[in-house]
Amino acid sequence: MITLHRAPWVLPISSPALADGAVIVDEERILAVGPYADLRLEGHDLALDHEARILMPGLVNGHCHLELSPFAHLGRQPVVPAAMTAWIADLLALRAGEDQGHGPTPGAALAALQADGVGLVLDIGNALLPPTGPAEGVDLHYVTELLGLSEQGTKEGLQTLDAHAAGHHFTCHAPYSTSRSLLQAVKKRARLAGQLYPIHVAESRDEVEFLQSGQGPFRTFLEERGVWDGTFTPPATGPVHYLAHLDLLDHQTLCVHAVHLGEDEIQMLAAKKAKVCLCPGSNRFLGVGRAQPEKMLAVGIRPCLGTDSLASNPQLSMWREMAILAQDHPGLPAETIVAMATRYGAEALGQSRQGHLQKGSCRPFLAVAYGGADPFEFLVRDLAPKELRWL
Repeated sequence: MITLHRAPWVLPISSPALADGAVIVDEERILAVGPYADLRLEGHDLALDHEARILMPGLVNGHCHLELSPFAHLGRQPVVPAAMTAWIADLLALRAGEDQGHGPTPGAALAALQADGVGLVLDIGNALLPPTGPAEGVDLHYVTELLGLSEQGTKEGLQTLDAHAAGHHFTCHAPYSTSRSLLQAVKKRARLAGQLYPIHVAESRDEVEFLQSGQGPFRTFLEERGVWDGTFTPPATGPVHYLAHLDLLDHQTLCVHAVHLGEDEIQMLAAKKAKVCLCPGSNRFLGVGRAQPEKMLAVGIRPCLGTDSLASNPQLSMWREMAILAQDHPGLPAETIVAMATRYGAEALGQSRQGHLQKGSCRPFLAVAYGGADPFEFLVRDLAPKELRWL
């Protein structure tokens, strides 16, 4: 069946917003997007008028740890600002204990994301298999994350890599938790398979200090956990320069958080065509600082957005991520922020048929109720829960 959907606003994202716009679809994909006056006479079986609604693509969550959803209470407790290692220690203690948490299951968290308008999710976990089955209407991409800074940890990581077929998607946790050889081995495998390489980069000042000097809270944390054996030599540079030196930066590298970067590092990411995912809600909760999206955009980087986990974020809401970003960076245009939560996320994940509305794009897409304001400003700055449905 060919259906025409009409609404006061259609936001294609990849082209200008359409007042009194329309989207024509069949069962699987979008056939046309344009002004209603231009499309109303095209052949269709059914016409639906969505009054007081915005038609837009589904949201994209570019960084999530669904396996941590049961520990949601950790994401609601006060955190000493920038005490990343203390938070990590609390999380590891919870995961190692018999009490596996009382928050939502990973499946319930994924279903909640879908109900809140997310259609594409990049989920990072330590297990070999995703902690949840797919939710109807959500395109879930799961990546297994490896760690190993010591000689023994590196050996175990490489053994895990060798024990699984090339199709299994692996990545590394962060430059401060993974040895050079493991970082490079995983990236080599990802390159050969054409897979994304998401990695935590410059989330906290402590990470930068550790890479530059080998000292600070992260060194103490590693020693206390018995995983510091002295085989890792700090690169004496920032994380982006370190990754570049190891030849790990390219168009399929997704640098997550990217809070504490110098201008030269931002320029380097742009030159290498690396992707960036910002997590403003998690960064605010942990008190680690704010990223610099204006500087990234100025050099051609198109950052996407992610929620991180319920263990470091009170809510897995992409609407809230957009609102926090707007609060932290009032000069960012609302239209750009919406693009970061949709099109830029799909681009980062290599999903060209998602994140925007145009001929050939995938269904479903969103119809969001709104109250007559500028549609982009409403989506970004109105903090009330969004009333939406999938089409």
